[in-house]
Amino acid sequence: MNKEEVKTEVVNALRSLIDANVLLPRWMGVALTIVAEHELLSVTQKDTPTTEKMKTSSLLPWINIKFVSKTDQDLLAKYGVQSFSESMSLETLAGYKYHIDLGGGGGTTWTGTIQKAAMPGLLFHHVTPTKDYIHDYLIPWVHYIPVAGDLRDLKEKYDWAEEHPQVAQLIAQQGMDFVRHLATPEGFDELYHSAFIEPVRRVIEAYVPVSTSSSSLSWREVLRGVQGNGWKQVMECTGNAPLQCDDESMHVLYSRHHISKGEEELTVSFRDI
Repeated sequence: MNKEEVKTEVVNALRSLIDANVLLPRWMGVALTIVAEHELLSVTQKDTPTTEKMKTSSLLPWINIKFVSKTDQDLLAKYGVQSFSESMSLETLAGYKYHIDLGGGGGTTWTGTIQKAAMPGLLFHHVTPTKDYIHDYLIPWVHYIPVAGDLRDLKEKYDWAEEHPQVAQLIAQQGMDFVRHLATPEGFDELYHSAFIEPVRRVIEAYVPVSTSSSSLSWREVLRGVQGNGWKQVMECTGNAPLQCDDESMHVLYSRHHISKGEEELTVSFRDI
């Protein structure tokens, strides 16, 4: 095959992976971008009056969320497909109509969410199981458009925004107004009281000191409680790597493949402290 045929085969393979929904979200974004670029190029290469007009315009693919930090070799480059693109400054990014924040190692970063919500464009927020406290103050369809963790509905949400520009602009404006309010002394004071002072106050009020008669007990015995109906240990892990847990029952579950990809099928009861 020549270079163009090889590139087409790679794009078709990426389409299959997208349809099968087997890619991690960050790679899903890259695959969607590559396919969108290929489809746009295929349309503009057709010799019709419509495409002649398109060729003279600054037409862009509907999505561009490739990798911007080239920490490894671009494995697709040898096939004529680029998975990396140039990064943008916040000033440049603010000139676009749509933005997306993508989760990293710990879920969507609060800095990326707030920075993009503050821009005039509409934010497509990547909703993941892990989140920061600030996400509880942002309301879907009020401050942002929610997008599934695997990005399966991103194109659908994008098409909706294109078909409802006035509503999309309103949501973008409300997101920007929210961040601007947080940046004021009054807004930060409200956030500080609800996100820090109130939770700490409840912790302090719930504190019950250990009685002098229990001072000789270990922390495990104190947590278990005198009646035996207190706290129970689920597992104890070092945090250095997966499966480095001291709880024997966890090892049993993993060895029997009862826990995989975040799903817990508890067939073995956890030990008490």
